[in-house]
Amino acid sequence: MLSHNVFIRSSALKIPLILPNSPESPLYIKNITRAQMIENLRRRSKIRARSISRSRTSNNTHNKFAQPDWVSKQPLHVEEGSVISLKIGIGTFTTPISYKPYYLYLDTGSELIWVQCEDCRRLGNRCFGKPPKFFKNSESSSYHPIPCGTHEFCYLSTCINGFCSYTKQYDDGSAARGILAFETFTLDTEGVVFNLAFGCNFFFYGRVTDVGNGILGLGWGKRSFISQIKTQVHDAFSYCFPHFDKTSSAQSHGYFAIGSDVVFDDDYSYTTMVTVGGEQHYYLNLVGISVNGNRLRISARVFERTGNQKGTLIDFGTTFTSITAIAYKELRKVLVAYFKSLGNYVPIKPGKDEFKLDLCYQSSTATQELPSVTFHFYRADLVLKPENVFIPLDNPPNAFCLAMVKDKGELTVLGAYQQSNFKFLYDRIRWLLFFKPDSCQVT
Repeated sequence: MLSHNVFIRSSALKIPLILPNSPESPLYIKNITRAQMIENLRRRSKIRARSISRSRTSNNTHNKFAQPDWVSKQPLHVEEGSVISLKIGIGTFTTPISYKPYYLYLDTGSELIWVQCEDCRRLGNRCFGKPPKFFKNSESSSYHPIPCGTHEFCYLSTCINGFCSYTKQYDDGSAARGILAFETFTLDTEGVVFNLAFGCNFFFYGRVTDVGNGILGLGWGKRSFISQIKTQVHDAFSYCFPHFDKTSSAQSHGYFAIGSDVVFDDDYSYTTMVTVGGEQHYYLNLVGISVNGNRLRISARVFERTGNQKGTLIDFGTTFTSITAIAYKELRKVLVAYFKSLGNYVPIKPGKDEFKLDLCYQSSTATQELPSVTFHFYRADLVLKPENVFIPLDNPPNAFCLAMVKDKGELTVLGAYQQSNFKFLYDRIRWLLFFKPDSCQVT
């Protein structure tokens, strides 16, 4: 059986994040307007919310990796909501630069690391992307497919041509299929992971768009990136990124950190993380919401996980925070009353071809008095300044929208827009989430 080891050449490893407004991002669109960007992010949040809801209610377990029936023609949207990526080198080649660069979306809601591989071009298989970009695994000297039944990652001992395989089948009938293998991943000039288990995808059933070159799963499962290297990185990781609502790329980077850079100090607030069944997401104990320090009349039970329903989780694959319908209705009511009391804010409805955020206003003056919103977690308060709560518009002038959306079900998801300009640190040994305000500069 092949082993895997992580080698980090420095005492700390920070990898630049690639945000959707960066020219490096697979999502980047040149000359996009703010309205178009907001609508793209809102759409991806909705897609992500639907996929999370499907995975929750299906009571996912390892048995979900059984063979699909391959008959559904529904779209594959499972990871499409993700917006933040890393540039990672994969493989070992006889070229001046020994690895090939790929853009993988970070996903705290899944465990599998996967990349589209060259076998997707074979007769009977299927690639995605226009044009498709794939990893040439046959040319990499460090690529080693895992023999059938020789490793704990081989769920249900499924095999293809004598090698361990996997199938990701989702509740909408879509599926992805590939071979599990070990490979060398180069994080940057400071760090190399040898023999990292990943999925070499060769077949996709359904419509797959906007997933870059693959996914770097960061969930609870044993096949996730962090789980595989946990003994070397103390089973912890952190990230921090600035606001990405602007159309310029000046604020396009934050960082993802592992190793000894993941340092705890007294400036952090912290709350507990919760695992739920076979799910990969990091659930939190949200107990209430405040506007400008005034607690809303929402029972903590609205946010509690009950059986296979409800709950609150953190997910930077979701752009705008999604709030369970009961709580969102109360939050919206209080914000409407707040702006009405000031007298100089007029509600507006953006055009149907622009974006569809629910609560938007235009101020009669350039100086605005926007409220803060606090999410009260068990033992910790996440205080969101106005720039984390509202998103400004280009047109009309002095206009903005609430950068949160209503969940049609009973789920609350703390999204990436609300996480910006905070450093989040996941301590998976103690099951604690630490956070504090930060400028998110790579030093």
